[in-house]
Amino acid sequence: MTLAAETKIGPYEIVAPLGAGGMGEVYRARDTKLGREVALKVLPAAFASDADRMARFEREAQVLASLNHPNIAAIYGLEESGDPSTSHGTFGVRALVMELVEGPTLAERIVVGAGKGTPGSALGAPPLDKGTPRGAPTGSLIQLDETLQIAKQIAEALEAAHERGIIHRDLKPANVKVTHDGVVKVLDFGLAKALAPEDSGTNISNSPTISIAATQAGMILGTAAYMSPEQAKGKSVDRRTDIWAFGCVLYEMLTGKQVFEGETVSDVLAAVIMKDPDWTALPASTPVSIRKLLRRCLDKDPKHRLRDIGETRIEIGEVIAASVGSSAAAALSDLAPQATYTPPFWRQPIVALLALLLIATSAVTLFLWTRPSSRPRTVLRLVIPLPLNQELTDPPAISPDGQIVAYTAREGVGEPQLYLRDLNSFEARAVIGSSGALQPFFSPDSRWVAFFAQGQLQKAAVEGGSPVKLAQASFPFGGTWNEDDSIIYVPEEVSGLWRIPARGGKPEPITKPGGASGFAHVWPQSLPGSRSVLFTIWGKGVIGSAVLSLDTLKWQPVLAGARETVFAPSSGSSGWLLASDPTAGLKAAPLDAAHPASTAADIPVLTDVYYGAESLQPWLAVSRTGTAVYAPGNPAKRSLVWVDRAGNIEAASPEHCPYWQAALSPDGSKALAMCAADLWVYDFSTGSRRRLTFNGDNGAIVSSPMWSRDGKRIFFSSNEGGDIDIYCQPADGSGPAEVFLKRPNDQYPTSMAPDGTLLFGEGYPTRAEALFTMSPDGQVSPLLVTPFSNVNALFSPDGHWVAYQSDESGRFEIYVEAYPGAGKRSAVSTEGGITPAWSQDGKELFYVAGDAVVAVPVRPDGSFGAGRKLFDRSSFFFLWHSYDTSPDGKRFLMIHRDTGSVPRQLNVILNWSDELKRLVPTGEK
Repeated sequence: MTLAAETKIGPYEIVAPLGAGGMGEVYRARDTKLGREVALKVLPAAFASDADRMARFEREAQVLASLNHPNIAAIYGLEESGDPSTSHGTFGVRALVMELVEGPTLAERIVVGAGKGTPGSALGAPPLDKGTPRGAPTGSLIQLDETLQIAKQIAEALEAAHERGIIHRDLKPANVKVTHDGVVKVLDFGLAKALAPEDSGTNISNSPTISIAATQAGMILGTAAYMSPEQAKGKSVDRRTDIWAFGCVLYEMLTGKQVFEGETVSDVLAAVIMKDPDWTALPASTPVSIRKLLRRCLDKDPKHRLRDIGETRIEIGEVIAASVGSSAAAALSDLAPQATYTPPFWRQPIVALLALLLIATSAVTLFLWTRPSSRPRTVLRLVIPLPLNQELTDPPAISPDGQIVAYTAREGVGEPQLYLRDLNSFEARAVIGSSGALQPFFSPDSRWVAFFAQGQLQKAAVEGGSPVKLAQASFPFGGTWNEDDSIIYVPEEVSGLWRIPARGGKPEPITKPGGASGFAHVWPQSLPGSRSVLFTIWGKGVIGSAVLSLDTLKWQPVLAGARETVFAPSSGSSGWLLASDPTAGLKAAPLDAAHPASTAADIPVLTDVYYGAESLQPWLAVSRTGTAVYAPGNPAKRSLVWVDRAGNIEAASPEHCPYWQAALSPDGSKALAMCAADLWVYDFSTGSRRRLTFNGDNGAIVSSPMWSRDGKRIFFSSNEGGDIDIYCQPADGSGPAEVFLKRPNDQYPTSMAPDGTLLFGEGYPTRAEALFTMSPDGQVSPLLVTPFSNVNALFSPDGHWVAYQSDESGRFEIYVEAYPGAGKRSAVSTEGGITPAWSQDGKELFYVAGDAVVAVPVRPDGSFGAGRKLFDRSSFFFLWHSYDTSPDGKRFLMIHRDTGSVPRQLNVILNWSDELKRLVPTGEK
């Protein structure tokens, strides 16, 4: 349906058509309320009349409207015309209201065909007047530097969207506009997914835009020439499909032709899947780094493809900066007077002698300047207070040069972010795209910071830019960056130490826990002046710190009985081991990393260092220059409380403990709570508590407690036997815990169906967590095994549905899937969600999102109503299944956080190593 001028859709009056395609007709329109011009994308009638598709589209549009970036065309809203009585009106027309971007599309500016562009560019001038014949001369063409400026802005737009978990899916030159001021605007973000039908099916009548499909695997989306191979094969896609399309667009800008061509859509798709790009078509002036970047973007294997679009922005930015620098140098060279010929200096004896004297003098000066001073430096102390609404969430890190502090902090009740604070600055800055960050550490040259987030080991340039994902790390326990440019990290609690090149590559294990080697090797720290790493061993009778040689992969125990230690460098390979003592603060012992030997930390050096409530890991780091940064305070205490639907709190137990998880018995009379490393049973009727497990006495840890359906047994995970396995024990403590399920890797029980089927998660060192079931007769079957982390899964009370959280969108959201077998699947949350929980009657589903605990009604057909906020989540602790619902659905058992003990500042000690030398001599000369 074509709309005439002056037709109204809500307050918007049609001015003129702008174009049409597979996703609808686009019009220039006037906003009669705000007096501005907008673009209206009128949705196809078949789509607008489909209630289910419109409901899903509205949810997607809400997410897309949240994008706010100068290089992304904004979405203002969704409008419907419902008044058939107006003279120029329409009835039942749905339109998306978008920012009107003036200027040509990139497709209109690309000069197609060889020989039409200057070297290094295939971009032409803006479109000609309508009277100009096609193929007529277009005037001067844009140079390589502007091509790269356009590409950089496209990358910045994609980067901003990917950080919000939004994939474009249909990036192509026709969806990129360049204003007359040179500003890039990327159009139609995410609309290929939002407008796709729920069911699969192919419809190429709208070619070149193929809106074949949907949100799950097996559906094809996008435009054929710019599809990634996985898209063309109908597989599920992620942000790497946008990186492929970006490579196609950049190739086309440089060469003037599509990277994959064909007479039909089938021919093009076949070329995408089978053929390699014609790299000889790139202009000779194309920089080597851009050629390499294109090859990484257009790698057919998504596992080998560039993983983050932020890397392209950085690479292109460096090329642009180098180009500007070389241009300036060339300009200065042109202005300089022409010199006459002079012989090389090696033919001038006097000059050579002077040069040698200068070198010798410089060497002596450098030695005198850098040699250790016998005079102690002044030890200075200062405080870095966090903003009022922030709290630290993990130990801090400091760059080896002592200039930058990295820390993770939560803003109010949001996800933790990574912050960098230069000691030469008054303010910290957040690392973009670091939501959920924990355990930061620096590269030896202080130019990169690595951390864990969203189940991945990542790195980010200190100077700025989006993080780059390196490897899977579902449940990390520390990492360190070695001088050989490798990273040693712990992807899972009992995985042992793994190594990966810092530039990315295939991870490899370098230690294997088990038996006398302990069940876990955690918290690695690179030791300067030696090819060795300090790490902590957990296990029966072998708790302590050891030094691992990276040449022999053998280790030497150095500090027995210390659950966590931090190394403070001095000079060369010398330094100190720092260990937490709950009664005396931080104690130190000297250590020579080149000649490790057993020692004892018995000299107090700091009394106010905070350590994690779940362990004794001190929240402290020391640079190679001797600067220390730490969080002061005492470990946080938590308590079990009842919370009603309005957020009112009532104590459930008087004891305070570092609780992690809690689960109510089926009748609501008892609670199973994980306190530190063991499980306790609380009887609300008697007010008593009873310790159920004693793993912590052996250095082991239990987790993921849950009750059987009849309340007579409890299930939990423990690493007592090496890998994390599932154990079962009588709930009344009448018998010992026994292994219930033992498989390779790590297993965590999460829920039980009415028929006794156990639902559990399985974690791996190098890939995402998956979901499995175990039938009453012991048959294990996969339930959800994908490239994404699927965790915190729960059967509905009737056993017909499974609720879980998954990071497939780029952040955790709540999903519900029919059980058993593949069936209906619903996305319950759209703005992030964690820790789902069912009401015991199955009529509500709860989860945590943003600053709230949310309740969603469950309809009889399994669909969901609109979620509503129950109460603020800020004073409660959430991790895995850390709360439960009462049988009557009127209140929740939750873990309350004692906010008075939360660290909200960092203390810095300059030249602290000089003080340590006086307190704990290392014997170094």
